[in-house]
Amino acid sequence: MKRLLYGFLFFTLLLTVLSGGLYAWFQVLTPHGPGRDFRFLSGGVPAKAPRFEKTEGIAADPPEQNAGHAAKAESRPAKEPARQSRMPKAQAKRPLAAIIIDDIGDSREMAKKFFALNAPFTYSILPHTRYPAEIANAANRRGYQVMLHLPMEPNGYPAMDPGPGALLTSMTPDERIRQLQLNLNAVPHVDGVNNHMGSKMTAMFDQMNQIFTVLKKRELFFVDSRTTAASQCRSAARLFDLPFAERDVFLDHKLQQKFISRQIEEFIRIAELKGEAIAIGHPHQVTYEVLAEALPKLRHRLSLVPVSRLVKS
Repeated sequence: MKRLLYGFLFFTLLLTVLSGGLYAWFQVLTPHGPGRDFRFLSGGVPAKAPRFEKTEGIAADPPEQNAGHAAKAESRPAKEPARQSRMPKAQAKRPLAAIIIDDIGDSREMAKKFFALNAPFTYSILPHTRYPAEIANAANRRGYQVMLHLPMEPNGYPAMDPGPGALLTSMTPDERIRQLQLNLNAVPHVDGVNNHMGSKMTAMFDQMNQIFTVLKKRELFFVDSRTTAASQCRSAARLFDLPFAERDVFLDHKLQQKFISRQIEEFIRIAELKGEAIAIGHPHQVTYEVLAEALPKLRHRLSLVPVSRLVKS
């Protein structure tokens, strides 16, 4: 009886040992058991299990939620840091705008008033006035651009007189070129030319070709004051590849404060519409006063530049 009992106990013990070993062997070597994160090296030593990184106490979203968050992030702009906020509106790119003051040359006092505005106006000087060289030199010293305000024959001549040094349609080509050279030599520091009157002359293609031949040789630009809709200046300038621009607004052909203020508003409107604009004013007291008052607004809305910035070949 004892032998039978000892045999049963031995058999039970053997069965327990064998079943535990088989279970351990099965769990380690099968791909789905708890030991699946171990890999055996060729030497039979198990490699270290992968290390799990800490997520700082924040549970990660399930994979499908992560994918959704990523898609949303792509569909909206990234938030800028506070120090990279948008540029203030006042510093945004403004239209380029040039103001030419014509007919300068007879009054040193009026020239000084305009110079004192410290605005980058361009000064177009009549060649045979009292102080053309003196005023041109003063403008140049202050860094202002200088042009020749070239007298040309208007419709209605001689009742409408453009003054001394005018280029006339009755001149021979040699006479016209000679007078043009005298006019250019009377005003130092000239970068360009615009017409004084000239509604008849600027409408004549051949005559403008003669004039532009000289300007091209001197490397000058031309701004058409647009005293007539029949002007041929643009076509002639294109023929000679001459740097060229056109006036957009006359500021003061009526010497009234309200009118000049309205013209300045029109000038701003055109500049903002086109991206650039050219205005022409004259050395009148009322023009000076209105421009002095309007300068803060002009500087806020536009970028005032010498007219050469707006000429194009």
